[in-house]
Amino acid sequence: MGSINRRDFLKSSIGAAATFTILPDGRSLAAGNKIVLGIIGVGGRGRALLTSLVRRSDVRIKYVCDADSRCYGPAAEIVVEGHGYKPQLVQDFRKVLDDAEVDALIIATSDRWHALGTIMACQAEKDVYVEKPLSLSIWDGRKMVEAARKYNRVVQVGTQSRSAPYADKAAEYIRSGKLGEVYLARVFLMQESGPIHVAGVQPVPDGLDYDLWCGPSPRLPYRPGRWFWRLWDFYVGYIMADMIHQVDLARYLIDKKYPDTACNAGGVYQFDDGREQPDTQFATFEFGKLTLLLEGALKAPYMHRIVHLKDKTRFPDWPFSATKVEICGTKGFMCFGRHGGGWQVFAGDSSTRESRPVVSAPAEHKFGSIIDLHFDDFIDCIRTRKKPKADIEQAHLSMVICHLANISYRVGNRKLRFDGKTETFINDAQANKYLKANYRKPWIVPEKV
Repeated sequence: MGSINRRDFLKSSIGAAATFTILPDGRSLAAGNKIVLGIIGVGGRGRALLTSLVRRSDVRIKYVCDADSRCYGPAAEIVVEGHGYKPQLVQDFRKVLDDAEVDALIIATSDRWHALGTIMACQAEKDVYVEKPLSLSIWDGRKMVEAARKYNRVVQVGTQSRSAPYADKAAEYIRSGKLGEVYLARVFLMQESGPIHVAGVQPVPDGLDYDLWCGPSPRLPYRPGRWFWRLWDFYVGYIMADMIHQVDLARYLIDKKYPDTACNAGGVYQFDDGREQPDTQFATFEFGKLTLLLEGALKAPYMHRIVHLKDKTRFPDWPFSATKVEICGTKGFMCFGRHGGGWQVFAGDSSTRESRPVVSAPAEHKFGSIIDLHFDDFIDCIRTRKKPKADIEQAHLSMVICHLANISYRVGNRKLRFDGKTETFINDAQANKYLKANYRKPWIVPEKV
C-alpha cells in the first residue's frame, strides 16, 4: 500500500473505530478510547514533544496550533509520519478549547503564555501538560494552581526528571536517614552560552498573527529571532529557565517548600547584548537550619552539560557536571544528575581523608526517554485522575525559588524575607511590586480564576 493510501486508510479506520469510555470525572474518551490532544506552540520544543507523543498508540493528536502558521508543516509531518493522519491546523488556541472532544492541551509556547493558557484550558475543562518554566511571576503561578484545583484538572509540568525512577530512590534514601541530617544543598547550572542576537525591526511576515504571538506581553515592534529572551516581560532569564529542572529536583530531595530568606548575587557581566536578566547568578536561600545555594554562570566552557549518558553503566564526571545537584548530610554526600545522570552517595572519614561510594547502581538508571516516561505519567493520570509526579503545585513551589532569586537581583541583590503562607515579602514594598507579571490587555490573568 502506498504511503498516501496508507495514511488515508489509517485516518479513516481511526474514525470508524471510535468508541466512548467514561472517565471517573464524567468525561468521555472518544476515538477508540484514545486521549484526544491539542498542542499549542510547535516550535522546537513543541516538535520534540510531538515526536514523543506519536510513539504512543493511546493518544490522538487532533490539533496542531501556533500563532505562526509557518510552523505548521514540520509539526504536521511528525503527526502524519507517526500516526498516519493529518491534524487540524489552527492559529487561535481558543478554537481547540471550544472543542468538547479534546481531553487535554499540551502547552509548549514560550513562557509568556504558560500561565494564562493553562488557566483558560482548566476553565474549558481540559487537562494540561505545560512546559517549564512554569510562570513569569509568583502570583501567576499561584493562580495556575488555583485553576487546576477549582476545575479538578490534571496539570503536569515539563520538569521531566520527576518521572525518572532513580529520583524516587534518591529521595527515599535521604528520607531513610542514611545521609544523616541534611544541612546544605547546592544546585548548578554552569554552562557555555552566547549573546542574544537582536535583529532590526522588520514587517510582520505573512502567516504570523503577531498580536496573538505577543499575547500577554507587550506588543513591541517585530524582530525575527529570540530577541525577547532579553526582557523580563517575556522571559525569566536563561539561567532560571533551565536551572528550574535542578531546583525542582533539589527541593524534592530536601523535602522543603518555602525558604525564609532569599539573597541573590551576580549580574550581567559577560554579555553586552541588552539583556535584563543576569548571566552570572548565585543565590542563597535559608530553610531554617538548611541552606540551599544556586550557582549559575553562562561562561563555563569546561563544564559538561550532561543530560543523557551514552554508557548507562557510568556515572557523570561529577566535578565537571554542569547540571548537578549536591546534597550534604552529616553522614554522607550525594551527587545527583538530571535527565538520566543517576545519583551516587559518598561517605568518608575525615581522619582517613577518603571517600567510598555507598550507592552506585548504574544499571538501575537504564530507562527509556525521560519525556516518554513523563507522558506515561500524564496519560495515566488523565485516566485515573491522580495527581501527576510533576503536579502544578510542586512545580509552582520550585518556581517560587527561581522567582525569589530574580526578584532579589531586581531590587539590588538585597536579602529578602519571604512569607510562604501569603507568598509575599515581609515589609518590602519594592520587592512585592515584582510578585505579578506585567500583562497586556486583554490577555490578563484574572484575580478569580
